[in-house]
Amino acid sequence: MVNVLGAAALAVGGYLLMRAVRREMGRVERRVSEAARKATDGKAVKTLERDPETGRYRPKD
Repeated sequence: MVNVLGAAALAVGGYLLMRAVRREMGRVERRVSEAARKATDGKAVKTLERDPETGRYRPKD
């Protein structure tokens, strides 16, 4: 009986931990999105194009 209660307690604890982590991830995502919006200050964002020789992406002129 003790094993069943221990397993149930671990399952409930894992579920609560998962919810807390997901909530924190949402909070961090909101902060990052707000910072990205403020960083552009309404300026147009340049489009990137891939350089076929190097394979790196560079701003399109």
